[in-house]
Amino acid sequence: MNYSLCKLLFMTPLHAGNSDRASSLDASEMSLCADTLFSALCCTADIDSGGAAARELCEWASEGQLYLSDMMPYHKENFYIPRPYLLPRIQRSDVRADRKAMKNLKFLPLVDLPDYIAHMTDGSDFSPEGIFSDFGVYDSVAKVSLKGMEVSSPYSVGTFSFDKDCGLYFIMASPCEDILEKMERLVILLGLSGIGGKVSSGYGKFRLAEDPYIFDGESAEDGEIRILQRMLSEEFPSYMSITTSLPNGDEMEKALAGSSYSVRRRGGFVRSRALKSASKKGTQFFLGAGSVFKTKYEGGMYSVSKNAGHPVLRYSKPIFLGVDHQ
Repeated sequence: MNYSLCKLLFMTPLHAGNSDRASSLDASEMSLCADTLFSALCCTADIDSGGAAARELCEWASEGQLYLSDMMPYHKENFYIPRPYLLPRIQRSDVRADRKAMKNLKFLPLVDLPDYIAHMTDGSDFSPEGIFSDFGVYDSVAKVSLKGMEVSSPYSVGTFSFDKDCGLYFIMASPCEDILEKMERLVILLGLSGIGGKVSSGYGKFRLAEDPYIFDGESAEDGEIRILQRMLSEEFPSYMSITTSLPNGDEMEKALAGSSYSVRRRGGFVRSRALKSASKKGTQFFLGAGSVFKTKYEGGMYSVSKNAGHPVLRYSKPIFLGVDHQ
């Protein structure tokens, strides 16, 4: 399997709605799930192709030719991953003061993963207090809706603006190098139009912070890249998903055996030039990124078309990182 890491530098604020909430316009998340990324890539590929390019992406994913991670934060040269969803095996009374800070720690520096797993396994010292987490600033922008209304209707849009040296990255995987090269070009085009919500208002525009890093199996000089390469390619006692995803029906029982997982609601709307008004996607509940499993699963592409008038698929093909957790 070939892997490519894309590091994004955001030029405008990001609006990333939270599907766990019934209303997500007035607030924003800092990161995006893989199904949102995949949908945005399909919309970008669909421009001037009559839908053929988007169908090709869906075929690649369905046939195991394309895998995506969620979009996760970075700070300078430090990559962050979802905090592994593990329950402590040993309760220590002297670390109670850290519980709130630990709960609020959504992302963990990759280099701190071994210490965190040791803490959850045998109670070794680990404090979240010194971990950098100031990736940017949340804000709310007041707007007024006038279209088709006699009386103006005010509303607010939640945004997140990344600080200098901060942004999001994600990993793509494919057994075919040509597919990764095509996807990298598509990511560049996506940055021009933007990702997330309210892109018509200019939100979510980005550019590549640097050339995508290709994991070619050779020894990498960069410490964190070398760690990621090992976690992606070698065998481990357990595997942590970095993709919010769902096993298919045949995989479910085996995937959940001995696992430790969180659940996330996935909803959203269909973006399509064939629709005059927004159409809701079907709602599903996925296993959150950071969930830990004893065995990997393949996932699938799920039909979530309700009133779109054409097939709409939700992406669910995970990438896993190996972790030393028995």
